[in-house]
Amino acid sequence: MPTQSVRVKQIFAILFSVLLMFSSCIAANADTNDSISTYYAEINSKDVSLTISGIKATCKASLFAKKPTALKIKIELQKKKSDKYETVETWNGSKNGTSLTMTKTRNINRLCKYRIKATFTAGSEKEVVYQY
Repeated sequence: MPTQSVRVKQIFAILFSVLLMFSSCIAANADTNDSISTYYAEINSKDVSLTISGIKATCKASLFAKKPTALKIKIELQKKKSDKYETVETWNGSKNGTSLTMTKTRNINRLCKYRIKATFTAGSEKEVVYQY
């Protein structure tokens, strides 16, 4: 009888070892991508670009929805001043549909640093994106 108890313990130990080995293989092969992707029910994709040529800044923002809905884009051209960014120009666009693209230009001081703050809204979803 004691040998049967030892045998059960050995089988249990082997099964536990195999289980432990496979679980560590799964963890070793897990995706180590640090970026977090967010699931959107309405926003399909969005894009922002800031192009500076000479003294002209061109700000472009595009929003694409999965289905027709109310779309809004707010573009803020921001200038770096004393380690902070302050808005120097704001543009708003809106329409119903599946896509909205805005392109705006403004003369700037080439010696300063600028970024775009774009706020995208599709239906009830909102996301803010910064582009340097």
